[in-house]
Amino acid sequence: MVGSQVQLDEDVEIGPSCVLDGPVHIENGSRLIGHVYIQGPTTIGPGNTFYPFCCIGFAPQDLNFDAKTLGAGVLIGRNNVFRESATVHRATGKKPTAISDGNLFMANSHAGHDSIVGNNCVLGNGVLLGGHVQLADQVIIGGNAGLHQFCRCGRLVMIAGACGFTQDLPPFCVSYVDRTVGSLNLVGLRRSGYREHIAALKEAFGLLYRCGHTNSHAVELIESQLGDNPLCRELVAFVKSSQRGICPYSSSQRRN
Repeated sequence: MVGSQVQLDEDVEIGPSCVLDGPVHIENGSRLIGHVYIQGPTTIGPGNTFYPFCCIGFAPQDLNFDAKTLGAGVLIGRNNVFRESATVHRATGKKPTAISDGNLFMANSHAGHDSIVGNNCVLGNGVLLGGHVQLADQVIIGGNAGLHQFCRCGRLVMIAGACGFTQDLPPFCVSYVDRTVGSLNLVGLRRSGYREHIAALKEAFGLLYRCGHTNSHAVELIESQLGDNPLCRELVAFVKSSQRGICPYSSSQRRN
């Protein structure tokens, strides 16, 4: 079923038993394989693929939200893949739940209301993003991991499967254990072309996590000693802007 408010650009493929209702706009080359459910307001860019039983744009799982309110909806960029039964819920606020470009949502993964997902992220099977969660670019989250509402992940963060988090994960870090940071994402940094920044980031990581400094003092030291490195500045900016605090270091995790 395709509702009267739905707008489909050229080359959009709508498979069997799909339901599109409300103000939905789907751009060129996107594909709904079958049994996909999309509720507007939802805007979907070009080249996206939705596997069976994806549900996009439905009301937030928020007891205080009136499910009849359409609100700001969902905004999806280009060339994303949503595997079987992935879900993205519409916003409660004035800005849409936003998924950027080139992301992979594996089966049964979920982006809660008002979430923001950057570019080229991978969410493993069963990953759960609570409401208002923010992922920067190139975040990789292992299967069945979960982020509490309002948590943030910085760029190039990697999270092991089945881990849970209630605080922010700084950029370029890896977590292997619940609610903690274990090391730098050295493999991700090398693959992304940042090999020459690794030495400075190792120093910054040590100041932040291994020297016993408070976060505020560690940030001051990183700025004074390593402030000429753009990735160290990115790390500092993330820590300074954290509202929930950053995840602590766990010495039981693998070291760099």
